[in-house]
Amino acid sequence: MLRKNSMFVKILMLMFSGIVLISVLLMLTSSSISERILLDQVTRSSSANMNLVKDDLLSYNDQVVNTMLQVNRSSEFKNYITKPATTPIEQINLVIALGRYIDLYKDYLSPENSHIIVSGIPSEGGRHYSSNSLKWDKIPQDFITKFMNVEGKIQNRIQYYSSLDLFSESVPYDNYLFAVKPLMDTTSDRMYGYVAVIMDEQNIYRKYKPYISKGIHISLISSNGIVLSSNNKDLISSKNPALLARATKTSLNHEGVWSDKNTKQTYISNFLPEYNAYLIEEIDQLTAFSSLYKISYEILKVVLLILLVSMVIVYSFSRRITRPLNRLVKTMRDSKGDNLKHQPLQENGSYETYVLTKAYNRFIDKIDQYTDKLVYEQQERRKADLNALQMQINPHFLYNTLSSIKYLAKMNRIDQVDETINSLISMLQSTLGSTEDRVTMDQEMTTLKHYVYIKQIRYGNQIGVHYEIEPRCMHALVPKLILQPFVENAFFHAFPGYPSGNIHIFVRRQEDTLIMEVIDDGIGMSSIADQVNEDRQQHLSGIGINNVDSRIQLLFGSSYGVRIESEPGFGTAIRITLPFMEEPESNLADV
Repeated sequence: MLRKNSMFVKILMLMFSGIVLISVLLMLTSSSISERILLDQVTRSSSANMNLVKDDLLSYNDQVVNTMLQVNRSSEFKNYITKPATTPIEQINLVIALGRYIDLYKDYLSPENSHIIVSGIPSEGGRHYSSNSLKWDKIPQDFITKFMNVEGKIQNRIQYYSSLDLFSESVPYDNYLFAVKPLMDTTSDRMYGYVAVIMDEQNIYRKYKPYISKGIHISLISSNGIVLSSNNKDLISSKNPALLARATKTSLNHEGVWSDKNTKQTYISNFLPEYNAYLIEEIDQLTAFSSLYKISYEILKVVLLILLVSMVIVYSFSRRITRPLNRLVKTMRDSKGDNLKHQPLQENGSYETYVLTKAYNRFIDKIDQYTDKLVYEQQERRKADLNALQMQINPHFLYNTLSSIKYLAKMNRIDQVDETINSLISMLQSTLGSTEDRVTMDQEMTTLKHYVYIKQIRYGNQIGVHYEIEPRCMHALVPKLILQPFVENAFFHAFPGYPSGNIHIFVRRQEDTLIMEVIDDGIGMSSIADQVNEDRQQHLSGIGINNVDSRIQLLFGSSYGVRIESEPGFGTAIRITLPFMEEPESNLADV
């Protein structure tokens, strides 16, 4: 009979839950990763295509600009639209002169599939010229006020527009846009007319048509919200504030790309100042990636089938595995006594029970061995803790520091008195105020710098201390006061009778090892014993180098510790190696 808390049921439920969870996670993860990869590729490709479209539009704009500049520089156009002609001969001469000019510069006056209109100011009785007079022989009277006058001022720049009713009085022309610019007299800076380039919207559409596919839409929308061109023809010449808002927001993003994860829409937008408009591409992921989602559904079917087959196999194997375990449970349940060491299981029965029973008895023996080892290690760690308790402020150091403060006070060096007291307080807080045996390298260096400052107050700045610490080591955990004994040893023994000297402290990470070095250019030593058996009377903590080495090996093992290299007359180098351990992330977040 199956019990709900039996191992068989638990294993079965665990494996079933695991298979279901892993299958669902794999399916969702693969689908999500595939979607992200595909979206990233499509986005990069579309961004590159948009740059090509942008270049084509700018090239087309150059044609429009050249046409308008050519008209603006032409005296023939100016005379034709503004010069009075009272006789037929004068009118014919103006037409002939304009015709000759147009024939001469026709390559500059005909942008791709476009027409031009040059007109004088209607209120002043000016004439007009149209390169397509069959359609646009009648120029709208409100053209200047409607498209060139902004807040009462004529805008002396090229502006693009789209208007369905511009030529409604002559021949309506669907899906077009036009660029306008005032014609200014260079001598008087007075407007005498305007030039308009009428473009078929297809000219713009053909430049981005190759990059349109299922689920991808491209539009050119002016900064006032009028759609100048779009593959969705219903949008042309309409005002679309929502599309303008998306184009503006997207163009301000990094690389002009923005994705809305809720609606699964991705936008790519570039602002074209020459058109005063945004070129925006909309990618509907649900439509563009429909084939990917179909594949996901097929994967789901396969996963469900595999899940069903797996459960049959899991049930069979779980039953076979747990049957001998059930017999072992009965054997262990029948065993009496609280002490497993005196009541080992009998090593008999089936092969499975025999192996597990023998392993269980061996496990009991190992527990006894590990218990003895644990007791020994705890005793050794207590020794390390006792050594750590020695890290207390030596009274001689306090006496000398207080004497230095007294001397500075008598000399009225108040700033140094204040700084010395602050350093002493900080050292007392770090050594006595905290019960933690390990600190970060940042805290260790702060304490060390306070110690060096107190020493330099007492003995002067003849001995310089220099620090080279890798930034990534500042959060490494080290035993408290690990560097101080070696620095104080250098202060007391490296420079006897020397007027000056230098102590260099290097800390770096090498793979999983933290390496600290204290190097001085003092007198050096003839033997390492001179360094190990240093005088302790004036030291901060009275902790010897031998003690530090033993403490490191007790805490981290024999592969770490202290190594000393010294040569008389050349100085001493001390190398300390520790395992690289960082402060937990929660603590780093609080810093």
